[in-house]
Amino acid sequence: MSTFVTNTKNENRDSSELTLEKRLEEISSKLSNVLTKDDSIFIKDIIKETVEQLKEKLLGNVIRRIEILENDVFEQKREIEQLKKESESKSKQIEDLKSQNAALGNKQPCDTLNHE
Repeated sequence: MSTFVTNTKNENRDSSELTLEKRLEEISSKLSNVLTKDDSIFIKDIIKETVEQLKEKLLGNVIRRIEILENDVFEQKREIEQLKKESESKSKQIEDLKSQNAALGNKQPCDTLNHE
């Protein structure tokens, strides 16, 4: 009978050791799925890269269109400045011609008196 009790205790010990081993393996596998601080930084970097790629793909056309519009606005401003300069130049020419006409107008009555 003592052999039976001893065998039963050994079997219980063996089964408890197996159960303990299984539990340790389960815990180990669960711990392998836990993220560490370094992993979270890595995941953040992956997320940032993914967002940047999505942004480039989704907003690429919009950004290109904005750049084209900015370029058009710049060209229009430059053209406006050029037209302002031309307008000022033409205004100056007009003023010069007016003053020449006025000077000629003042000289003509004197010249007509001398010719008569």
